[in-house]
Amino acid sequence: MRFFITLIISTWFSLLAYPDLDVRGNYNENFLELQGKATIHLAKMAFKEGEDVYLDFTIKNFGKEPIRIFPTFMDLKTYQFTIIDENDESLTARDIYKIQDLKQKRRNTVVNLDGDQVKEIIIHSGEAYVKRFNLSQYFDFTPGKRYFVTGYFYPNYIEDNNTFLKSENHSIFIIEPKRKELRPKRYESSEVVQTGLTPEETIHLFLSAEMKKNWNNYFKFLDLDEFIMAYNKYAKEYAGADNQYKELVMDEFKNHLMEQKAGTLSYYKIEGKEKVSSDLMKVNVYVERELSRYPSKYEYIYTLKKGDPAMSGFWKITNVTVKVRR
Repeated sequence: MRFFITLIISTWFSLLAYPDLDVRGNYNENFLELQGKATIHLAKMAFKEGEDVYLDFTIKNFGKEPIRIFPTFMDLKTYQFTIIDENDESLTARDIYKIQDLKQKRRNTVVNLDGDQVKEIIIHSGEAYVKRFNLSQYFDFTPGKRYFVTGYFYPNYIEDNNTFLKSENHSIFIIEPKRKELRPKRYESSEVVQTGLTPEETIHLFLSAEMKKNWNNYFKFLDLDEFIMAYNKYAKEYAGADNQYKELVMDEFKNHLMEQKAGTLSYYKIEGKEKVSSDLMKVNVYVERELSRYPSKYEYIYTLKKGDPAMSGFWKITNVTVKVRR
């Protein structure tokens, strides 16, 4: 009697030691958890507004046993994504994945015992299965924001939606907003034509020269002796130097401006002005710069002083204050 009880117990634990079997008698999820790895890869890191955001979802078998997976034809079931923007807000997928693909109805499909449309895929040792997604088909992205993507793979979602693989990596991308074409201000015939330049026109020509890297015109709109005092790195050294050494400091300061270490100017928009006095004005400018393909947004406040009596219709830039915009 004891022999039969011992035999039954040992047989029971032996059965529990084997991986789960599917309806066909094949090993399924257990080998995937032990041998499979999921990774995601974006076509690039920066996409233009309206451009398709393509992502490759890869399942690779690093073990010796073949892996069987049963992805469903329903989008965002077998493959699921968590997408968070730079403000830690999670994106919700559109309801488009609920719409059936009519082409699939004309194909021969594998179904499980309940008649659900699934596909059986065998991944042998060292092989990988890759599926490409157009994320912009399922999610709405806001231009100018940075997004973080994590993938989740369910090997047999219809039968077991609690077993999944999380992607080994995360992907980051940004949606670049469309650039608006800058056009010069149009003056109505009733406006009084002024000689010289307004403060806004001065800033427009100054920033246009930077975008075109026309440095001769760029420096023409600066009162360099005052403008250098807005940069702490150079102000103290310039103020305490003799005339000969001042020239060296000024040359170094000009090189700093031309190197554009804050990023390349890609877009700007003059938003307003403030009259401080008859000879002093402030102009507010929205600015976008790109550094290593990552855009940054700023608010520049330029201070302009009217030129000497010989050039009373012109303005010189004497100071700048920079604020980061979110």
